[in-house]
Amino acid sequence: MPRRRIDVSVSHDEFEDLNNALEDHRDGFTDLAKEAANGFGLEPEYWSGRASEVQNLLEKVQEHSREEADTADEPAQSAEPSQGLERGGQPDPRD
Repeated sequence: MPRRRIDVSVSHDEFEDLNNALEDHRDGFTDLAKEAANGFGLEPEYWSGRASEVQNLLEKVQEHSREEADTADEPAQSAEPSQGLERGGQPDPRD
């Protein structure tokens, strides 16, 4: 499956919202796995696998996040020169 690269900068509140949304999404799959174990819907393994995928995504988001100083008072420094660049400054062919 093709992969997508996401490079975003979010506020603390937005980051917390993203974490909470992923946790809720994971928990929803966990609940569906429990229901499936009682004979409802798809197999429990499917939903458990989806919950695991969302947990892995949540861990990646947390691992790759870092706090940055608020630069609202500094002159604007655009991230445009690095946009679309991956692996040693090579352009992303998907851009």
